[in-house]
Amino acid sequence: MIIKNEKEYKKFENRMETLIQHGTELGDMDLLSEKEKEEFMMLSEALDEYGSAYHPLPGQMSTLLTNAILTQVKEKGLKQKEAAQMIGISPTFFSDLLHGRRTLSFEVARTIHKVLGIPAEVVLA
Repeated sequence: MIIKNEKEYKKFENRMETLIQHGTELGDMDLLSEKEKEEFMMLSEALDEYGSAYHPLPGQMSTLLTNAILTQVKEKGLKQKEAAQMIGISPTFFSDLLHGRRTLSFEVARTIHKVLGIPAEVVLA
């Protein structure tokens, strides 16, 4: 199950809330039918994937940007350490960015755009 746009995201989110409410009324999510449990799991995964890409938590990079960075690093035949040096940050900081432990500053975002050739709309998403 893949969410394609914000309209679908809201629709799936509403359905997830309905399932949670129903499970709460039953007294436990384990009391949902097998079909409802399966739907809940699929919705949960789809919402998490879309949310990570388009609604990252404060301080975390979008998975769209993370994937774009990793793709460019691989296509350019770079090691992460080399990419970090090209961007002007430490390898540890680079790793922390990719894993959501550090926030992306404007200067680093601009350098990622210039050095790795990642479109600005992806960097700024």
